[in-house]
Amino acid sequence: MTPPRAPADVGSMVPDTTLPPAPARWYADALDELHHRLSPTGPVPSPTGHVVASPAALPAAAPGALARFGVVVSRAASGAATPSAHPTVPDPVGDGRSTTIVPVPQAVAEAFATGLLDLHRRLLHEVLRHTLRHLGARTSAGTTLLARQLVQAQLAEVAIRLAEVDATPQARRDQNVAARWRTHRRLVGVGRDLLRLLGASGFLVDGPAGDLHLAEVAGNVYLHPGRRQGDG
Repeated sequence: MTPPRAPADVGSMVPDTTLPPAPARWYADALDELHHRLSPTGPVPSPTGHVVASPAALPAAAPGALARFGVVVSRAASGAATPSAHPTVPDPVGDGRSTTIVPVPQAVAEAFATGLLDLHRRLLHEVLRHTLRHLGARTSAGTTLLARQLVQAQLAEVAIRLAEVDATPQARRDQNVAARWRTHRRLVGVGRDLLRLLGASGFLVDGPAGDLHLAEVAGNVYLHPGRRQGDG
């Protein structure tokens, strides 16, 4: 089967491809900044009361599987997402540390959800630029991987899907829980396809797999449509 023909210059679909590589593991810092910008008094809880943030933002949270990527997940006391509760994360290590999980208004929760999607899209643009640079520098049989027609076609398809998300009017992309979840799943798919193009290099210490995993986890925690903030 003949692969679909790609545009002659895939790199032209993404602006600023000559920018230096993004710092490894920047997602956790950006996530903390989003928490603080929208809720200066404490991290924003998810609809189920879970919080995803760095260990600095959640000093009482026990390390978990995501700690190596720079974040921890903590579950606040029941009712953390409702306006009437003021729970703290329990102190699991017995040293008196605790993190107040301040309830947030619905508008703040929705702004945080939209901010997560914006952060995810920013990350994917960084990873797409990184992928173009990486494939352009790798050679095989006397040519770069980026020069191969099949690779160009795959990159073009991924870039077009990301551009389609960017071009979707924000009112439609973020208008409700269901729309945000659909957008999140589309972005997750783009990230996974970029990792397939990067191969093993994407999972190196300075590769983007860790940040892409964090973006997927954070979206799963905060954007899943199963429960809304304040539901019983």
